[in-house]
Amino acid sequence: MLNNIHKIIGIILLFLFLVGCGKKESKRVNYNDMRAIKNLAAQLVDEEIKFIASGDFSSEKTKSIVAGIEVSGKNQWGISFMLIEKVDDEFKVVYNTGLLEGSFDKCIVDKMKLSSFKGEMIYYNSQDFYLGTGGGDVFLYIINFFEKEIFYAHLIVQKSAGVLLYLSENIEDPMIRKFFIRYFKKDYSTLRIIKSDLL
Repeated sequence: MLNNIHKIIGIILLFLFLVGCGKKESKRVNYNDMRAIKNLAAQLVDEEIKFIASGDFSSEKTKSIVAGIEVSGKNQWGISFMLIEKVDDEFKVVYNTGLLEGSFDKCIVDKMKLSSFKGEMIYYNSQDFYLGTGGGDVFLYIINFFEKEIFYAHLIVQKSAGVLLYLSENIEDPMIRKFFIRYFKKDYSTLRIIKSDLL
């Protein structure tokens, strides 16, 4: 009788140990496996994920994930980026850029690193998706998750006004300012920088 009790207790302890190990394993993720991090992000984000990346976004010691989604509803449309990190052994969305002008159709989006900033950042370029025969808009973003800050440039092409470039007011770093201006100057040498965004 006593022997059976010891066996039952042993089986229960073994079961609890195996369940505990299983839970720890399920919380590990290979940050280099794009499918794995996309599946993880999909459990936290309601919308279809259009962009996924892992990197040193908010810490140079700990990896995190950035997921990008596109919203196209009746009342709102645009793109949004979410920072996903492990908090208290659970993955959570810890930062959301909110809705930004743009689309993942025909865009360029990737990680980037600038020497004057900590961590990796996300670079987004709408390219000519918004350009039409009568003019259009091009949006560039650099998202600094370390500081939770978004730098952006908005190129406006109008027949009546020419080519105008707005740079967000929070751009204090000369490297980012030059980056945006040089990018557009190569195609639009006569562009004028304006002080208010014409959205």
